[in-house]
Amino acid sequence: MILVTLAAFGQQSAARFEVASVKKAESGGPPGDIPRNMDSSPGHFAMRNVPMRYMMEWAYSLHDYELVGPDWIKGEERYDIFAKAPGPATDEEMRPMLQALLLERFQMKVHRETREMAAYLLLPGRGAAKVKESAADSQPGLVANKEGGVTFRHFGLSRLTFMLTRRMDHPVLDQTGLKGIYDYTLDLSGLSEFSGPPNPDPNGMSIFAAIQQDLGLKLELRKQQPIDVLAIDAANKAPTAN
Repeated sequence: MILVTLAAFGQQSAARFEVASVKKAESGGPPGDIPRNMDSSPGHFAMRNVPMRYMMEWAYSLHDYELVGPDWIKGEERYDIFAKAPGPATDEEMRPMLQALLLERFQMKVHRETREMAAYLLLPGRGAAKVKESAADSQPGLVANKEGGVTFRHFGLSRLTFMLTRRMDHPVLDQTGLKGIYDYTLDLSGLSEFSGPPNPDPNGMSIFAAIQQDLGLKLELRKQQPIDVLAIDAANKAPTAN
């Protein structure tokens, strides 16, 4: 295990925001419910009323289960952050800028490590996967039907594993080897056994059976799966003054 200190990260992340404001959220406005940049202008970054973990997940391109830290980062404290790069910059170019900003303003120390945790693996089935290459000019979208099925249009399988991770009791990792953009339909009624509203059909198909039947894939539990995580060793709840 190699501890990564603030100084070390500062040396790695030369790119910095030109102007940045980080403060505790004061308003009771709508909370940011996903880790995303809310400002579409090139070189501008904004998050409103978000917990620490969303800022960190966006900065380091992490899933929920890939970030480990004190419980308060999940929602006890919420923040507003606004920043401007020295010039036009993409979201990918601004991620290291946000890393440097958070490490500095919250006096944060982090390190990377591998942890064993329970996870579901999305794996190839016996035959060809029941997914269709999406047309290049199609637009991403989800279409639900009354029977509990959902059609994923113009998505990679990462969209499915993201949704399953949010609704199941363990992370879901894509190990199918399918890297394209697809259209596919899946019966999601069985997900109510983990979360969400009661299943109107108590005899509905489980998510495990649905993935096998609808997608030709397998979803299997691994009680000990090595997963790389970013661990927060120390962080202040209040950022330093702007």
